[in-house]
Amino acid sequence: MNKSEAGARSGFPQAGAGAARSAPNVVEDRTQAADMDALFAPDTANPSQRFQENSRPSTGDGHSSHNPTNEDTQHSGPGSMPSVGTRVQHYELIRELGSGGMGTVFLARDTRLGRRVAIKFLHSTNPEVTKRFILEARTTARCSHENIVIIYEVGEFRGNPFMVLEYLQGQPLNKVIAGQRLPPARAVEIMVPVVRALAAAHAQGIVHRDLKPDNIIVTESGTIKVLDFGIAKVLQDPEHPLEHEQELSPQAAAAAAAMPPAVGALNLSEDISNLTRRGAIMGTLPYMSPEQWRGGDKVDHRTDIWAAGIMLFRMIAGKHPLDPLRGPQLSVTAHLGEPMPRLRDMASDVDPALADVIDRSLIKPKDQRIPDAATLLRALEPFLPGRYTRELRMDESPYAGLSSFQEADADRFFGRSREIAALVNRIGVQPLVAVVGPSGAGKSSFVRAGLVPVLKRSGEAWEALVIRPGRNPLSALANIVAPMVGSSTTINEDVAAQQQLVERLRNEPGYVGSVLRTRARRERRKILVFVDQFEELYTLVPDSSERMAFTACLSGIADDATSPIRVVLSIRSDFLDRVPEDERFMSELSQGLFFLNAPGREGLKDALVQPAEMAGYRFETPSMVENMLQHLESTQGALPLLQFAATQLWEHRDASRRLLTSESYESMGGIAGALASHADSILAELPFQARGLARSVFLRLVTPERTRAIVSMDELRELTKDASEIQVLTDHLVQARLLVVQTGGGAMGATVEIVHESLIHSWPTLKRWLDEGQEDSGFLEQLRNASRQWHAKGRDNDLLWRGEVVEEAQRFKRRYHGELPQVQQDFLDAVFAQAAKSTRRKRALVGGGVAFLVILVAISAVALVVIRKAQQEAEKQAVVAKVAEGQARQSEAAAKAAEAEAKQRLAEVQAKELERQKAQEEAEAANAQVAVANDELQTKNTELLDALKKAKIAQWRAKYAKKNAEQNASEALLAKQEAIRAAEQLQNLLRREQERVQRLQNQLGSPVIDDLK
Repeated sequence: MNKSEAGARSGFPQAGAGAARSAPNVVEDRTQAADMDALFAPDTANPSQRFQENSRPSTGDGHSSHNPTNEDTQHSGPGSMPSVGTRVQHYELIRELGSGGMGTVFLARDTRLGRRVAIKFLHSTNPEVTKRFILEARTTARCSHENIVIIYEVGEFRGNPFMVLEYLQGQPLNKVIAGQRLPPARAVEIMVPVVRALAAAHAQGIVHRDLKPDNIIVTESGTIKVLDFGIAKVLQDPEHPLEHEQELSPQAAAAAAAMPPAVGALNLSEDISNLTRRGAIMGTLPYMSPEQWRGGDKVDHRTDIWAAGIMLFRMIAGKHPLDPLRGPQLSVTAHLGEPMPRLRDMASDVDPALADVIDRSLIKPKDQRIPDAATLLRALEPFLPGRYTRELRMDESPYAGLSSFQEADADRFFGRSREIAALVNRIGVQPLVAVVGPSGAGKSSFVRAGLVPVLKRSGEAWEALVIRPGRNPLSALANIVAPMVGSSTTINEDVAAQQQLVERLRNEPGYVGSVLRTRARRERRKILVFVDQFEELYTLVPDSSERMAFTACLSGIADDATSPIRVVLSIRSDFLDRVPEDERFMSELSQGLFFLNAPGREGLKDALVQPAEMAGYRFETPSMVENMLQHLESTQGALPLLQFAATQLWEHRDASRRLLTSESYESMGGIAGALASHADSILAELPFQARGLARSVFLRLVTPERTRAIVSMDELRELTKDASEIQVLTDHLVQARLLVVQTGGGAMGATVEIVHESLIHSWPTLKRWLDEGQEDSGFLEQLRNASRQWHAKGRDNDLLWRGEVVEEAQRFKRRYHGELPQVQQDFLDAVFAQAAKSTRRKRALVGGGVAFLVILVAISAVALVVIRKAQQEAEKQAVVAKVAEGQARQSEAAAKAAEAEAKQRLAEVQAKELERQKAQEEAEAANAQVAVANDELQTKNTELLDALKKAKIAQWRAKYAKKNAEQNASEALLAKQEAIRAAEQLQNLLRREQERVQRLQNQLGSPVIDDLK
């Protein structure tokens, strides 16, 4: 963004157009000044083309080559200039803004007050120059006015005087006009603040004497600032008449100007008017008055009137009255007998009355010229934008009421001149600008009735396209693109074409910008796209992808400052934090934020008083105006309330006396009660049954965030079964200026909305309704979106609510007594029917489940009994098994003992068998019975081995029974029985053996038996 750092350069000679500029974002205000001088005075070698103390520097942005931080180390003797980083008292030099023959200007920071300032250092220590420098400070300080640069302080540093000035950012007027022809209203709009500054200076007895476009700055905030009172002449008091100044011919004046000025010591205590030396000429050639050219005439405040007239002439006609500008041609100014060219001869389309004012400012004999700045101001004010440019129709109100100002209302839109100028400057370098402000600040009116008309009056061809996002923002963009792409049918008539174009915008966000740029270049015009009520993108569009597609399209439209397209959007400040969801769009938008607050007291006064004056009326008493302003200054949404209250006053005006009366103001309850009383009176006029419907309508027209909602007429008709009833009600409310109907095309058809958001905040009845329905507002919005989607998808049951939302809907249905649109009612009925069906299904499932559980419980009980018995039997068997295990253990022990005993017996038998065999060998002659006994003994030995084997088997079975006692108790018993039988057999065998042995003893006699034993 180009910024002219203007406050830094008041009163310095100009070094030329080639001054350095090193800061990329800063363009100093003097860079084109030399070109301007060359235009007016091509022969730069002629010293008469510039007069003393009139050369000015092209204030570049050069930087010092070294940057010491210690002030003492930089001191190189008296008159040396400080460098960047030096501290001068409580000021720290940041960078050099410009340098000329007389001095250097630095940007500095005031470390005490935390602000940036411009510090001007004088190069020369010449006493006369120093005195003139001090004079500039004194004269500037005496001219305390909002349109005159502010001087903060004067001091001295290393022998160099310096002045601390207001630091301005903006452009000099010569850059603003840039050689073009301005509309008369715009030229007057620029010059009126300058004339006001002159009036303030003249009241202090100060004449500027070098007024020209280069000395007038249009700041970024829209303020006009007059600079360079450095060569101003302080008018002499009656007690101290001026020295007679020698009258010179133009040639002599030029020669005198070429002479070097006399240098001498000046006493600062002497009369400062003597600083104007006899015969000296000060000023800039194209803007010098005849008395300045003549040199001997007394120069007074009428010299500034001449310069103002020259600038007005040049802006409106596009050229200087004496164009082409050559030295001899300009010298004609000094010939009093030759009048200046008339404006109407060079610009025939100018209002004759305005042309007469400018021509009267350029009368060469100063006694016949407009006498003072105050008179010139009164003569110019009627030609300000919107002032007395058309006649109102009979009974036409000069106020807009609660409606927003439109472009056609530009003539009655007052109070925003400064802001409009600032926004015009901003969009010149910024392709995307957001007008941000609170509700009721008048953002829409500011752009529609302020910015757009000014652009169209600027001399360039501008076309304005206005859209609102609404519920279908891409469709809104498609509506403005469709006529430009050669469609045979409008986008509103061809739904298929609309949908196709919307899909293209969604997939190709750069398409809109391409179409608009093609149109702009083909028709050689610029296009302003105004997105009004941008917050609707967040209050009415729940789909984030839809919002992102819309902002992507806007980014594609406003993509470069060199493009002929500009995008301006208005957004409430409390919605600004929603924008960062699209990071790219936010990064571009953040560079163009333009904050618009409610107008100040003067702006409110202009908006209140000037429309009445335009209609030929006035307020009955000044106290009435002051009372209204006092209330408006502390009221949210002051502008719409002002317009509405003024409209009410207009409707009760005293036509015979052409007054807006105090009685009417008091009867309507003042500012605070005007809107509420009007809305309540309209509501009271409705039939009782219609009031409930009106309540439903107003609640439907407010979003949960308490902003205006755009609602289709068809949706409002669904609030009642009688469609004609809602039509009659809306017509009545529209006529009462509480609602507004937009009958444009689009998918929604006719739409309805509250006339202004101030009604939401300032009407107690509506606020009470909203508070009472606060719990329902969010649910209603959710219901509207869900029912709309359900209906659009063919009433798909999968889109019906389920779960906790159904319970919330049932609670809402019980407490809500208003009417619902049919689609929403059908949606709720379907939700409740589905919930009831689901409930019945759940109940059936629960009944079957209960029966199943009963059967399952019965079966479980039987099973439990069986299991219990089995458990008892198992426990019993376990006890038996344990007993069997104990018995088996005992049997095992007995078997082991029997086995050991059998082994022992076997060993004994075997030993005795050996003895017997031995004895048998010795007694071969023994009895055959002994042989038989021997055979039997062998047989019994075999049986004994079998018994031992069976004992081992019984032992194994006992072990197996121990391990599986719980599962096979019978085997343990059998093992026990087997063991018992084996033991019995063994005992029987032993007994029989004993018997056999006894028999053998008896048969063989005692000797053998003893041997066997």
